[in-house]
Amino acid sequence: MRRTIALLALATAVVAVPQTPAHAAANCPALTPPQGTTVTVDSVPELQAAIGNLVSGTTILIADGVYDLTNTLNVRGVTNVTIRSVSGDRESVVLRGPGMSNPAYGNVPHVMAVYDASDVLIADLTMRDAYYHLIQIHGEDDADGVHLYNLHLIDAGEQFVKGSTAGPPGPYADNGIVECSQFEYTDRARSDYTNAVDVLAGSGWIIRDNTFLRIRAPQGQLAGPAILMWRNSLDTIVERNLFIECDRAIALGLSAPDANSRDGETTYDHQGGVIRNNMIYREGAGDIGITVNYARDVEIYHNTVIQNGTFPWGTIEYRFSSTTATIANNLTDGPIWQRNGAGAVVTGNVVSAQPGWFVDAGAGDLHLTAAAAGAIDAAPGTALVGDDFDGHFRPVGSAADVGADEFGSSSPIPPSGFRDVPPGHLFEANITWLGNEGVTKGCNPPTNDLYCPDSVVTREQMATFLVRALNLPAAPADPFVDTAASVHAADIASLAAAGITLGCNPPDNDRFCPGDAVTRGQMAAFLVRALGLTGDMGGRRFVDDDGSVFEINIERLAGAGITRGCNPPVNDMFCPNDPVRRGEMAAFLNRALG
Repeated sequence: MRRTIALLALATAVVAVPQTPAHAAANCPALTPPQGTTVTVDSVPELQAAIGNLVSGTTILIADGVYDLTNTLNVRGVTNVTIRSVSGDRESVVLRGPGMSNPAYGNVPHVMAVYDASDVLIADLTMRDAYYHLIQIHGEDDADGVHLYNLHLIDAGEQFVKGSTAGPPGPYADNGIVECSQFEYTDRARSDYTNAVDVLAGSGWIIRDNTFLRIRAPQGQLAGPAILMWRNSLDTIVERNLFIECDRAIALGLSAPDANSRDGETTYDHQGGVIRNNMIYREGAGDIGITVNYARDVEIYHNTVIQNGTFPWGTIEYRFSSTTATIANNLTDGPIWQRNGAGAVVTGNVVSAQPGWFVDAGAGDLHLTAAAAGAIDAAPGTALVGDDFDGHFRPVGSAADVGADEFGSSSPIPPSGFRDVPPGHLFEANITWLGNEGVTKGCNPPTNDLYCPDSVVTREQMATFLVRALNLPAAPADPFVDTAASVHAADIASLAAAGITLGCNPPDNDRFCPGDAVTRGQMAAFLVRALGLTGDMGGRRFVDDDGSVFEINIERLAGAGITRGCNPPVNDMFCPNDPVRRGEMAAFLNRALG
């Protein structure tokens, strides 16, 4: 079923695409702090030992850094486990294999593999450079309920995420969730045998709010679909994803069933399923945007597919006589293609989209402009989907818009500038000040319409807050041995040069511990040094800071009116060992500097 693209030689020019497309990811808030048993690791041996000794109900927290693996991280025999970064910044923790084109991969064919495990959350990490897969989910060993969240996956030799099967009678890789992640090749795959998400015989998968960049084969070859669900996969939902310069974007079903098809199915390669609110853009060579093959009862609603004539036969196709689908309210710049006797209800689609209809098509921004009169309010009847690509309400106006974007629809942004800080929020005034002063840019780049007030502040994030708030100059050198891989390294160096941080491992103080949470006591010390507060400024106020190494700093902070305590309305406690959350941080900084 893999086509060649020799006919597309006219479209083989190298196309520049943005490194960080403007995907809204409005439904991707930061994770809440971990609960229960946690294990924190900061080296490859510690990480591999923690994975090898993992028990159910445990969270592994990975400190910021680059981890060059010597063994695949194999998750086995557990349930309800989490593997995530300490900081929540996926770019700050990199799990790296020997290279996607390096056959001498040793014990690291994949970055991570999940075997007989269920309810596994893998989040807030970068994985890259594996010869085979970045993540393999072994359905044949009863891997189930794997949740991939806020990952950055780069350069897989074959599939980025592989859900495998040994065929009937099962088990199968079911109930996976892939969301809020970015998949990309730096340039191109090493061969045509690649997909971003490839699941065989899986049921109940949800793939949403992701960005797929350059999932493409070497020049003159054709990669597999970025998302491929087949071998009688069931009830897949693919929604609100962005695809840029991918050879093919989405396939539910691909070829005739075979011995590996779920439950011995002989007619269908996919059953059920929804493809909705996705944006697909390509200028370079490639094939169809959305395809359904040997597929039963697929709903294809409100997608935007712009391929600039690179595959003139179609933008969406339905193929083979067993296929049944509803294809409605999609916006494309090319035909919807029926093939080999497939059947579908095809209605409300607009296949003549023009470049001026979009905000910035070349950058992958396929939001509508007012010039898109052929799409705005053009969907017949009632809206088939109640939201759009951004998760905003639809319809607006007399009818729903055709395509993934609902023009003029947006969730109301509160005065704070952040959707998760509504009027009346405890820290609304403080967070509003922080945003207006440029001290915070938000917590969900590139959109940055969330502040995440309940998320814990790490020491490296604290450095950036203070450097921005105090307008500290750049420092010539970094005095710490553990910050080189941190995206906040320059700010940490500035903080040290200003004498505001001394380190985290006295008396040596050659480490900063960038991924550790900031405690309220540490926060007091940071601010007292930053503001040059002296004396006890009124004496003891709290009953729980006696003996704390930060006692004098806490009392100075209270005396200056910067802290009021942690147990209102009495406020006779400071809780020096509690972590500082982003909302509290805003209050501390506003009182100190505002």
